[in-house]
Amino acid sequence: MPAWRTNFTKAQPFLKEINTPQPAQDELLVKILAMGVCHSDCTLLSLSAPIHGMKSEFTLGHEACGEIVALGSQVPAQSFAVGDRVAMHIIPGCGFASCADCARGMNRVCRAPESGNYGLGISDGFFAEYAVVSARAAVRLPRNLPVEQAAVSADAVLTAYHAVRYTGGVSSNDTVAIFGLGGVGLNGLQTALYLGVGKERVFVADKRRSVLDEAVKLGVPASNTFLVGDETEGSIEAYVAEKGVQVDVVFDFVGHEQTMKAAQMVVRSGGTVVLVGLMSPVVPLVPLVTVLKAATIKTGYNGTMEAFRECLELMAKGVLKPRVETGSIRRLPEVLRDLDEGKIKNRMVLLPDWET
Repeated sequence: MPAWRTNFTKAQPFLKEINTPQPAQDELLVKILAMGVCHSDCTLLSLSAPIHGMKSEFTLGHEACGEIVALGSQVPAQSFAVGDRVAMHIIPGCGFASCADCARGMNRVCRAPESGNYGLGISDGFFAEYAVVSARAAVRLPRNLPVEQAAVSADAVLTAYHAVRYTGGVSSNDTVAIFGLGGVGLNGLQTALYLGVGKERVFVADKRRSVLDEAVKLGVPASNTFLVGDETEGSIEAYVAEKGVQVDVVFDFVGHEQTMKAAQMVVRSGGTVVLVGLMSPVVPLVPLVTVLKAATIKTGYNGTMEAFRECLELMAKGVLKPRVETGSIRRLPEVLRDLDEGKIKNRMVLLPDWET
């Protein structure tokens, strides 16, 4: 079967014919129906050597949904059936009681060989015609959920949802600021609104006017949107300071030096900053600001299986509506370049038209 691979010697993925995998006893063989593209894929391609137990070569792609075509011998028949459409959690974890991470509900940071980490170097990912995944990783899709949206549920939606609802602990009484409204951040905004945060108490910042306009369409006042880098309009930091706005929780879905510094300036005393984005290898900590505010800095990485199921249900109900664009899997290298250069506004979903 065809698969897009990386081996750390090339800056671009390469297409390679590999053997179609066969499911182990506790695994499912899934025919991929749609695949999400994440900026983390660009980050992986920028590495010059494996880290964190990565294989020297593997199939990329960690967002996807598909149709089960075969079951491992020990997968209970009542759990799944051939023909079921499923989304796959990126890191279901090894599930061993002896695992220090899985035993405390932190499956998403497990790096055991059996952990999944699909497309992240430990197990082959989803930019392929077929993939095998642990039955623990799979969740049936609600019938009315399009595969183009389901494809991005395990990262673009789950990462944002878990960061806002659980890591940030946002409630209806909070005032929230969000840096970055791309394929993840816009889902974070929708989550905050779902949790009851008043639209007038949401502040958003991005370097693209088009995505700020999307926030306005969701009800955020135009006065609460800030175009990063446009000095004529003023910064979110200056606005918050001038108006005395008390921002309880700040989410940085970019992870850039500029956004992380601004997040620390914006958060109120005793407030919380949640870092999710991975744009820069190093971001600043400003002790004179953050320590004197007694602020808390947290990080958000993916989410739990329970939150994953919640996301799929909310997506099926139309509460969370990821903005997606579709393209061809044959154009993956070009899509990754456009994504890295900031040319893609929404989450890109590639369809498996391998033979056309």
